[in-house]
Amino acid sequence: MKFYNREREIELLKKIIEGKGTRIVVVKGLRRIGKTRTILEVLKKKYAYIFVPKDKSTSIFLEEMSEDLKIPLFRRLRDFLIYLFDKYEFVFFDEFQNFYYMDKSVYSDFQKLIDKFKRENKNICIFFAGSSYSLINKIFAEYSRALYGRRDIEITLDELSVKSVFEILEDLGIKNIEEKVMIYSMFGGIPKFYEIIESASFKTFKEIIKLLFENNFRTLLDEGNTILKSEFGGEYKTYYTILEAISFGKTRLNEIASVFDNNINAANRYLAILRKDYNLIARIEPLIKQKQKEGIYAIKNIFFMFWFRFIKRCEALYEQGRVNEIVEIFKNNFNSYVGKIFERVWYELILEGHAKLPFPFTKIGRQWGKVADKPKGENSYEIDIVALNERTKEILFGECKWQNKVNALKIAKELAEKSQYVRWHNRERKENFAIFAKSFTKRIEEFEGRKVYCYDLKDLKKFLIL
Repeated sequence: MKFYNREREIELLKKIIEGKGTRIVVVKGLRRIGKTRTILEVLKKKYAYIFVPKDKSTSIFLEEMSEDLKIPLFRRLRDFLIYLFDKYEFVFFDEFQNFYYMDKSVYSDFQKLIDKFKRENKNICIFFAGSSYSLINKIFAEYSRALYGRRDIEITLDELSVKSVFEILEDLGIKNIEEKVMIYSMFGGIPKFYEIIESASFKTFKEIIKLLFENNFRTLLDEGNTILKSEFGGEYKTYYTILEAISFGKTRLNEIASVFDNNINAANRYLAILRKDYNLIARIEPLIKQKQKEGIYAIKNIFFMFWFRFIKRCEALYEQGRVNEIVEIFKNNFNSYVGKIFERVWYELILEGHAKLPFPFTKIGRQWGKVADKPKGENSYEIDIVALNERTKEILFGECKWQNKVNALKIAKELAEKSQYVRWHNRERKENFAIFAKSFTKRIEEFEGRKVYCYDLKDLKKFLIL
């Protein structure tokens, strides 16, 4: 598969490669996200590539390196490193965190050599890539660690953008825009899964689902486990429980605390670790806050959202051979799940400037809150997308519906009711409505003095220039 996106990262890496002196580059991100491919995309000059395995001894690793690189056999890692750094200007250590399991004392050797190179202004560029987000952070960001302060540049690779994924699918011959949204809802922006689709020559969503449930369920189950267990270690069951709860809609702290017997402190601690150490969840607050503690939690990675909702959930059924029941769960729940991802798609396209709003905005986000003087069960509201301009006092309220033949007038009425609960320059603001759907029975352009903008899948395709 050809290389997509990563323009900013590639531009930065090229500048580093063209530079002089000792340059230390750290690239981190989840497994399968494209770290190795991104670095190799710019490493066109002679370089040494060293993959660091997790489950091999130092002696076996050095023997394999001797054979692979056609270099002398060394007995100590330090001697191996000195040889590499003398012979090559560019050296790339992939899965660098795995030295932690092989021989963690080597990090002190790296520190001494890097400090020496910097003092001597040696012309060398060393790349360190790692898929354990937490361990790479410890190695390079914790004050007590040998390599603290030695990195010159750090790049975190996240998922590919929506636009890039849709471009990939278009190039793979998947033309239907609705199917693109559904496939993106499963695999998000992880390049590896689209390489699999390419190798199997799939052209429809139906073909992909057939492969998933009939042949590759175990592969997908193992894929998620491999990525997550390597991060979480012995406490993976606790983190799995939290992530699964979030994937099923338990997004508020008190709801997540229910899996800890309502222990708020324990829930807070684990949520903080998932957010700060593992970068797997985000805390989201209403765009216009009414109270200080109104945040909710969301899984950042779309593949993990899908994996916990439809793969991990069905593990026991798969082990018992009850594939038909798994298919039924998927059919009954997938459409409502895609609705949430459809909201993310539009949010990202607006944020990145691909989908143009009627006015330039200074802030964008979601909105929710409580409604005074209404009975429990009716005393809250949610608005999918809110964008505002603080200078002009313009505001847009948007609703996403993963449905065909949406009644735009009905949704506009609902938005009008919910918008009155949002306290922001109420007397002077200019309101606009936006409705995002698969299709409409009839579009409208105005409702009670507000402009209404209706966007369907044809508009989505147009914004993506497919």
